[in-house]
Amino acid sequence: MPAWWAGDRLTGTVGPWRGGAFFRQARAVRRAGLAVACGALVVLAVVLVRGGDEDAVSMWVSVVSAVLAVCTLVLDLVRGADAGEAAPADPPAAGRPRAADALADAVRTQWTAEARRLRLPGPEPLDVPWSPVGPPLADPAVSAGPVPAPREGDGRPDGIVAAFRAVPSGRLVVLGEPGAGKSVVAVRFVLGVLAERREGDPVPVLFPLAGWDPSASSLRGWLADRLAADYGSLAAATGDGRTLARELLDAGLVLPVLDGFDEIPPAAHPAALRSLTAELDSGLLTCRTAAWADAVRRGGVLPGARAVRLRSLGLAAVRAYLTRATGRGSAWARVLDAPPARLARALRSPLAVTLARTVYEDSARDPAELADPRRFRTAERIEEHLLDAFVPTAFTEPGTAWHPRAAHRWLSRLARDATDSTGGLAWWELAAAMPRPPRVLGPALCAMLATAALLVPIAKFGGGVVADWDTTGSAVLNFAGIPTGLCAGLALLPPPTPQTPQGWRWLARTALRTTAAAAVVGVGLGLLVPPLVSSRLGAVLTPRPAWYLNGCCFGLILAMLSAVAGLSHRPGPLGLPWTGSPSAPRTVRALGALVVFAGLAVYGYTGEQVTAATCVVAGLVLVLAGLGRTDRPAGGYVAPATALRGFARGLLRGLVACTLIGVCAGAVVGVIAGSFAAARVHAAPDRKPGEEIEGWRLARTADGERAVRSTAARDVLLVERAALDEPFAVTRGARTSRDEETGAYRGRVTIRHSPDAGWVTDWPGTPAVWRDRPVDAHNPVLALPEPVRLWLVRRDASAVVLDAVGPLVAFGVLVGLIGGCASGVHRALDTPSDAIRAVGPRSTLRTDRTATLVRSAVAALLAGAVCLLLIAVTGRGSTLGTMHTELWVPLGTSTLALSAWGRTATARVWPAWTGRAPWRLMTFLADAHRLGVLRQSGARYEFRHQRLRRRLAATAPPVDRRPAPSPLPPPSPSEEESAPDRTPPRNSR
Repeated sequence: MPAWWAGDRLTGTVGPWRGGAFFRQARAVRRAGLAVACGALVVLAVVLVRGGDEDAVSMWVSVVSAVLAVCTLVLDLVRGADAGEAAPADPPAAGRPRAADALADAVRTQWTAEARRLRLPGPEPLDVPWSPVGPPLADPAVSAGPVPAPREGDGRPDGIVAAFRAVPSGRLVVLGEPGAGKSVVAVRFVLGVLAERREGDPVPVLFPLAGWDPSASSLRGWLADRLAADYGSLAAATGDGRTLARELLDAGLVLPVLDGFDEIPPAAHPAALRSLTAELDSGLLTCRTAAWADAVRRGGVLPGARAVRLRSLGLAAVRAYLTRATGRGSAWARVLDAPPARLARALRSPLAVTLARTVYEDSARDPAELADPRRFRTAERIEEHLLDAFVPTAFTEPGTAWHPRAAHRWLSRLARDATDSTGGLAWWELAAAMPRPPRVLGPALCAMLATAALLVPIAKFGGGVVADWDTTGSAVLNFAGIPTGLCAGLALLPPPTPQTPQGWRWLARTALRTTAAAAVVGVGLGLLVPPLVSSRLGAVLTPRPAWYLNGCCFGLILAMLSAVAGLSHRPGPLGLPWTGSPSAPRTVRALGALVVFAGLAVYGYTGEQVTAATCVVAGLVLVLAGLGRTDRPAGGYVAPATALRGFARGLLRGLVACTLIGVCAGAVVGVIAGSFAAARVHAAPDRKPGEEIEGWRLARTADGERAVRSTAARDVLLVERAALDEPFAVTRGARTSRDEETGAYRGRVTIRHSPDAGWVTDWPGTPAVWRDRPVDAHNPVLALPEPVRLWLVRRDASAVVLDAVGPLVAFGVLVGLIGGCASGVHRALDTPSDAIRAVGPRSTLRTDRTATLVRSAVAALLAGAVCLLLIAVTGRGSTLGTMHTELWVPLGTSTLALSAWGRTATARVWPAWTGRAPWRLMTFLADAHRLGVLRQSGARYEFRHQRLRRRLAATAPPVDRRPAPSPLPPPSPSEEESAPDRTPPRNSR
């Protein structure tokens, strides 16, 4: 249906009959609220019994009171209006006629305005002649009946309406060639029936059949869904669970006008005919003649249906129309008084006549040129000329911001490069028109920028929850590695497909490829920065090459997580699984409010800024998603139990797959890098204790461990990081991340190996609390002269390798836990949007953006919960350091970048930069839609006619590399999505 219908809502009120369902819902809500309140009281009781200081008890009392207050608010949100507050509902039988009358007013207003804009009414409309058609295109049993013979003026609304009234079965098929004016006849039929309609009669409603999939839904079910989607009040539920739209259909108060049977895929024609036979009581159907003949041959004739065929226009009708209905009557009269035969043949179809009228309304053009035999030798050449001039002429209308020549050039290139096999323009397929390098690199760069936008502020102001970079150059190298690893992972790790499902073979292949890619990183680490000391990820001196390799590892991990989660490399638009449920949006809003409250409570009690911010942002996303109106998912409303089962399956598969792959890849990287380190350590000469090298004396402790002592005074600092439990020592000037300097010492320093804590120094300086206590000295070890460092870290080769493997295997387990959560969320919320029944392209884009944000927020929320649990179990001083948060944050940003919305955001840049499209692409397509160059089929745009698309594609100019001009600066994706969808003119098909 036209997209603007979604903006017109009927004003008739038909209240839903709730009955027992309402009380069951209220009882479930009360039980949920009581359960939350009881849990809060139990927590308070435990705190009081265990005791504690007065501040802690007071804090818990405040928390429990706030929980109870929020529960009260949530109950009110979920319950909705009280029974006493609701307006008295009319009985269904009494509400139907009023709803039908309101629907008739809305349809009349819409199509009258559209017909006026298309200039269908007027003193001399373009009458389309027709003639009855017999078998085999019509039912032989009724085709001999009294269908009115065609007469003068039958192209007017009353002519086709009279033909319809004369059919006893109420089934009339209008056939015609491409461009014959079938859609115009359908519009005039709607207006003609409305003009004769009396109160209580059926309402003619036009339904474009391009949005119907007969294998997925019945005809009546699809019609009811379209009515409910396009007219909001018709979605109201009635006493028996049906929508008001379905009640109007079942009561015979809607007369379907089904436009474009030929736009249904030919393979579905037999199923569509069977559904029409069983479910269409009466209505008008339009189709191309050849398509209908093929459908009847394969599926049988539509019982009780009569057919009429639209004929070619006569010269007299064309002359009368162009001379009387335009402002160039005299100019057209001179041409059409004695036109050449080629011109008469070219103007036989309503499409050509409409193009001629549009093109030659400009007084600078003279229609006499169409008779020039040197320029137009054939009728086909005249048609090509009209098609070439149509787009520039359409974009000269007032209020159009695009230059006509630029608009023609952009549409030509889009017709050549960006249309699918059916000639459609789908926003989520724009990336497929790009060459492979920018198609892969674009989302990777988007993920890098989004990750940097979050991680940099967290590292600078997050209190140490993420390790800061020692220099700006290190940060740049780290973020440059993310798109490198992500691109490599996307190229090597395809997601499962129906041909290669997610089984053991796919898992083994993915694990081998991930491990092979990780082995390359391990070789780089071994050659450039071999792990001579056991790892303290994020808390030791990190040479700059390691920052780049670190980014590569993270990018590869993100690609692996997306493959395990099943994220397609060519994703389609997503829907929200709760769309279509009357109560689920309220539940989602309530859940979002609870998550926001949990974030505030976490911040107030623990001061954890990142955790609290994640909860608040995720909760707000859920609240906004529950408030917004979105397109329906393709499979209909997803029940909570179905979503939970999908989450459980995805969680289990993701946990097993990601843990297995992460541990294998981590072990391989550790073994390779550790082997390089062991080889380097044992290649150095084993010196004797007591030897002095570059100001350091080699020694051994009483228990036989190696140690070194400086022979001169050294400047050493004791520093802290908020993410670690204990401070650590660094040499002054060392490039390593730290938050605060707590002590300093200048003098001789001893560094020794401890079997429990690795390399430590007995701190000799301030503060007094740490004096003579062992503190971490991994950073001073890395700052030692190389011969001294190699002697100090010398130990068995197996110990060197194990020291490198241990932290990376632990990191692999972390990857598995976070990947399992991400996979579960993606499986539960992987609900494709119904692109066929969508209100419009922009509404689908907004729905996909909302669904993507919800999926990313929920995945980040669960991953954050896992990270907090691991931090609580392992402590802040574990070898994982801050890797929890550094993997937690990119998980959400990469999900955004790899979604259909994220890929489209980057795909807009390439065609604009190469001159294939304007910067404001969606706005441009909407304007082309409004001007009649494009039409809409669900979430896709299509060219007004296939002949127009083929002509534009054939005349597309070569691509230049200059950026496309735009009358306005390029907007953000959300700005373009906020504009309402507009409906295309349907002059002819």
